This record gives sequence, C-alpha cells and structure tokens, in this order.
Amino acid sequence: MKRFCLLLGAALTMAECGGESAPSSITSVVISGDSTVGLNGTLQLTATALAGNVPIATGLTYIWISSDTMKLRVSQTGLVSGVGLGSASITVTAVPLISPGVSSAPLFIRTRIAKIVFQPFDIVLASLHDTVIVTADARDAQNGSVPGITISWLSRTPGIVTVADSGTHKAMVTAVASGTGRVVATGDGVSDSVTASVELVAASVSIIPSSFPVLTAFGRTVLATCVAIDSAGDTIPNHLCNWSVLAPGVVSVNPVTAHTTTVTAVGNGTTTIQAQAAPGVLASSPITVNQIPKTVRISPANFGTPDVTMTTNQSAPFFATVLDSLDHPALEDSVTWTSSDSARASPAATATLDSTVITTFAVTGGATITATAGPASGRRVVNVSASPISFAADVQNIFNTSSPACVSCHPSAAGMNLTAGSSYNSIVNQDASEVPAMKRVRPFMPDSSYLVHKIQGTQTTVGGSGARMPLGCSGNGCLSDVTINIIRNWILQGALNN
Repeated sequence: MKRFCLLLGAALTMAECGGESAPSSITSVVISGDSTVGLNGTLQLTATALAGNVPIATGLTYIWISSDTMKLRVSQTGLVSGVGLGSASITVTAVPLISPGVSSAPLFIRTRIAKIVFQPFDIVLASLHDTVIVTADARDAQNGSVPGITISWLSRTPGIVTVADSGTHKAMVTAVASGTGRVVATGDGVSDSVTASVELVAASVSIIPSSFPVLTAFGRTVLATCVAIDSAGDTIPNHLCNWSVLAPGVVSVNPVTAHTTTVTAVGNGTTTIQAQAAPGVLASSPITVNQIPKTVRISPANFGTPDVTMTTNQSAPFFATVLDSLDHPALEDSVTWTSSDSARASPAATATLDSTVITTFAVTGGATITATAGPASGRRVVNVSASPISFAADVQNIFNTSSPACVSCHPSAAGMNLTAGSSYNSIVNQDASEVPAMKRVRPFMPDSSYLVHKIQGTQTTVGGSGARMPLGCSGNGCLSDVTINIIRNWILQGALNN
C-alpha cells in the first residue's frame, strides 16, 4: 500500500514519499544575480539552498516574491522584470517536501534606465567659441523614451569643450580648443557620453611677416608663419599650412606642412611663397633673392711677398671667384679688373665674367691688380721681374734638396720621375695619376697644377688623395711658403724649361 505526504503553505504540493529520503535540513538560502535591472528589461536570478555549506540540489520547491510589484515583478523561475523606476526587494523561500520552508535574505534590486541617447550623436564644432545644443534622452531596455529623468552634464575634456546645462535635457557645448573631447550625461545613476570634435576650419589666412627682407646670400634663411582665422574671427592656434613656392629655383620651403616654415635662398630672382590653410583658403607673399658679393678671391693665390712674380713682357690668366656672405659663389656679378700701374702690368681691355689676362711690360717693379664685383674686391700684388725663375737652378734644386728629397720617391713612383734630366717632361702638361683631369703642371696656372696642391697639402680639395709631398713631411718639415712660391711663380711665368 502506498503512503502520501501533504504539505500546506503558499503552495500545495503533493509528492510520493515512499522509498525516497528527505533532503538535508536547510540552514540558509542564497540569491545570486545583479542588483540592477533596466526599465522594461529582465534579470535572471538564481536561488541556492544550503545545508551548512553544502548545496541541496533536489527535493525543493522555490517560491519567489517581490516587495513592490509596481517596480519589480518576479516569475517562479526567478526571472525579474523591471516595470517601474526605483528599488524593491526580491526574496525566495526554499520549501522541502516534509519540513517548513526557509527564506532568503532580501535582495534589493533597482530598476534603472538602460541608457542615454544623444542628439546629435556626433558633435562637430568648426570654430573657437562655436556652440551646439545637445539633447539627452533616457531610454529603457526596449529603447523606449523614459520621461521625468533628471540629467546632469559634465565635460571630460574642459580644455577642448565646455558644457552648460540648458534645461529640459539639453546642454550647450562650446569649443575652446582644437581636438577631440567627450561630453558626459548622467541620469538615474546611468552615464553615457558623446564625442565632441573641434575641427577648427580656417576661413582666412595671412603670412607673417607681411613682407620679407631681400635675401642677399644663397643659403640665407627667413622664417614664415601662417596665421589662420576661423569663421568667428578667432585665431586658430598652431594651425598647419601647406607651403609652396610658385616659381621654384629662387627659394625653397621646409617643412612643406607646418605652422612655421623655413624659407631658404637658392637662386637669384623674385618669387612668391604661398600658404594654404584649407581648400581654397590661401595667402601669398613675394620674396626676392639678390646675391650681394662679400668676398673676391683672386687666382693665382698669394703665397709670398710680393704676392706673385711675373717676368717682363709676359701674359698670364688671372681668375676671380666672387662669394656671397655665406661663401656661395655669386652667379651673376661681373668683375671689373684694374691696375695701379698700367706701365708695369695691365689687365686685358676685354674680360670675361670672372677672368682676365694680365700682361706685363718692360718696366720692372710692383703693380696691384684689383678685381671688383659690386661692393666687394680682391687684390693681388704683381712683381714684374726681368729675371725669370730657372727650372734647372731653382725648381730642380728644390726636388733635389728637400727633406726627404723628392727625387728619392720619384724616380718612378706614381709614374712621375723628378730626377734631373727627366723631371721636366714628367710633369709639364702631364696628366696627374691621382686626378687625371688635372695636369701635374699647367703652364701659367699654378692653382690648376696638381703638383702645387700636393706640395701645399691641398690635394683633397681638388679631388686628389695620398700624402703631402715631400712624402712623410709634417708641419715645419714640409716645404715653406717661400719655397712653394718659387714653384708657383715658375708655373705662372709659363713653366719654362730654362
């Protein structure tokens, strides 16, 4: 015969008892789940009955109760529905088959709005002090609008945008600097935010300085800054402009995208630099490069006193190198040649842009040759002598007696033989092995003779290499300027085999 147990309470449950063991005695009931639920949203709770610390898995019925069904409703599976804003508590009772039920402590759950929606969703401000009205709308879990929610406002980036409550869920957002900011709205304990981008758009632009000085040397620089103004008339701080040169070859700009760029003179002329602050927003300014000579260097160079010595009734080319204040060669300035004593030495009546031919006469003594280019000039004292420098007595003697002697290295080194009887034909009008484009000795032109550069130690300035001659010399052990000038003047006098 079967026996049945009857349990009376909030619910009547009949269960077969024969052959089943009753659950352990319940000591507590615990509810697991969140403490908030969205308005018109749901939240699943879970109840666990414990015997001490051991969960009871079977033999129980759970009864769920809401303290305020105007705010929270709960199903007998523990599914909570938020039906009204505010807080209420949920309790659950675990009822075993044959003993009294045990109730949980109340779990307080607040029904909140689910989110805040902004209009406009993306805020873009185009000038300083530009404003936009933003509306915040509280929404439930079904995205329905929830009236009556008080909204507070905050700017997380007050250095970019500020925000002021305008009432009725509205706020005024104001641009104060370029960048990306964020505006936060809070209502019913829920916060959401919206991006506020301040993209200052230039309405006009100007260039500082308003006019540029004339650049008088290649490589000379000047700074140019663009000043962009937005539609409200405010300066856009540190606005980047795209810089360009309308007629290249006069100046360059670097960097090409910058608030301030460096303008560098590269050639003579007048051009226009341009700054573009936005599409169609341009400013331009003329700038002129007019290279002014600062220095005139004359070749043949000065290596003694007097500067150079020529013989009577000879001619030799003189060259002028005109440099600006930054030592860049001047491109367009012609040179005027004059002599302090035309009876001794005189420049040719017709000269090229930077060279002339100096002709000496029968009168011995000194004459100063002057080359003038603009405000700059250079001078070379020419001594006119009736006695030319002898290759055999003067130049070959240097080869023989230098220390170390040039002849010890050059009976054959580098294909150059400086021994007596062979040296002249080995050097005059012979290609230099280290710089084949140059002659070892080029008559009348000491500064274009590679042998001169080797004994001066200036061979690398003309593309040469190797050690200074005499080999192994250094400091005072090398040829003196007086000795070098003997070789230079021999070449200037025509490099005679005398």
